[in-house]
Amino acid sequence: MLLGLLLGSIALQVWAWRTLQRRVMSGAVTKPRALLRYGGWALLPLLLFVGLFLSAIGAEELSGVAIIPEPLARIALPVAALLLGIAGLGWLTFSILCALVWRVAGAKA
Repeated sequence: MLLGLLLGSIALQVWAWRTLQRRVMSGAVTKPRALLRYGGWALLPLLLFVGLFLSAIGAEELSGVAIIPEPLARIALPVAALLLGIAGLGWLTFSILCALVWRVAGAKA
């Protein structure tokens, strides 16, 4: 499950990168807007993981039944940190390339 989450996070960032790169280069989206959109897409898996984890904790407290297994509870914080690191590294790389390399269509170099 966690491997699927990490691979899905990377696949989502690859999709967002390619889509936003094309839109920036065509001039359909400005560079600052593309940076914000990429940041949102990159953080989405982390926000979903934390939201579902906290929802499961709340359901455990309400029902009194253990929903989250102990190994998942122990690995939750490192997984969240890894997702944040992947998102941060992707966003940093995207912002550097967006600022330095990509040219907007119709702009004079």
